[in-house]
Amino acid sequence: MTNIRYYATNIIGLEDVLWREIQAKLYDVNLIEKKKGRISFTYAGEPKELLGIRSAENIYVYVGVISGLSRSRNSLGEIFRHVSNYNLEIPLRIHKELHGGKGKKSLSFRVVSSMTGRHNFRRIDAQLAMESALTKKYGWKLTLDSPTIEFRLDLEEDTALIGIRLTDERIKRWKYKVSHVPASLNPSVAYSMVFLSEPNPLDIFVDPLCGAGTIPIERAYFGRYNMIIAGDIQQNSIESAKNNIESSRKKINLIQWDVNFLPIRDRSIDKVVCNLPFGKQTGSQAENKKLYVSFFKEVKRVIRPQGRCVLLSGDRNLVDSIISNYRDIRINNRISIDLSGIKAYIYVLNFL
Repeated sequence: MTNIRYYATNIIGLEDVLWREIQAKLYDVNLIEKKKGRISFTYAGEPKELLGIRSAENIYVYVGVISGLSRSRNSLGEIFRHVSNYNLEIPLRIHKELHGGKGKKSLSFRVVSSMTGRHNFRRIDAQLAMESALTKKYGWKLTLDSPTIEFRLDLEEDTALIGIRLTDERIKRWKYKVSHVPASLNPSVAYSMVFLSEPNPLDIFVDPLCGAGTIPIERAYFGRYNMIIAGDIQQNSIESAKNNIESSRKKINLIQWDVNFLPIRDRSIDKVVCNLPFGKQTGSQAENKKLYVSFFKEVKRVIRPQGRCVLLSGDRNLVDSIISNYRDIRINNRISIDLSGIKAYIYVLNFL
């Protein structure tokens, strides 16, 4: 197959992790652009391999880009004209290869749009211009409910990026997630944290505050391991994690425990990856101060020398303060990410 252009969206802040995963899993791939929340690249391999990229929110096959748009409503006509002139043969063939479906004349579609910058028209106006162009040219049925194909229109200042989503509801990379708890972690973030832990087939891996079990399940999807242990104090979290683990069909040891007293031998764990409570949907800031101190004390006890710990927290000051008390914990990396408008931090820690 010749080089085809794609792009992947991600949680803002995790662009480098996404690109590293793309390079690790796809051959003959070349970076076009890396920007906040999106990676654009060319790829010559099988499209189905794209669906194995777990740190991405969504994967799109590129349709086109419209440059030089103005703020005026004349841009709506430009969008209509460009979309009418696009050749969709290759993007539609790739989508059909992944999803099946009927010929061009039987397609239903919808357009999902976003807009940044100042314009003298609404986001929905740009979306309607694109919908009108597709309806007029192909005679497709516009529907918001389970369309055959979903187009994406991102209007950014004077540029419009258009693509077709390949990761839709019918191909669920996260189909195991049948149960949720408050503050349940986004699977792409969980996988990114696992990736940053540098998994090894010999790992004994622990998530001491597993919630719905997303992190340990994503570790199991990553590849081979010695053992995965997940635990939580809350009964509803244990039940939710149990349902998701059963759905994933992965071998994970699930234990109800108190993180203050982990039933784990000293220096026996290779990797600890955990989503610490933010004190918003669960817990409180006062509770976090005590919990974080106990958490670090127990992790320091159970992790092996040269072990690695990857943590997610919304309280940088608290984490930094606690780490400063340990001479043998080094911050390898600290990544600022945006979780639906909430600023959070992923810490990659090395234990000496």
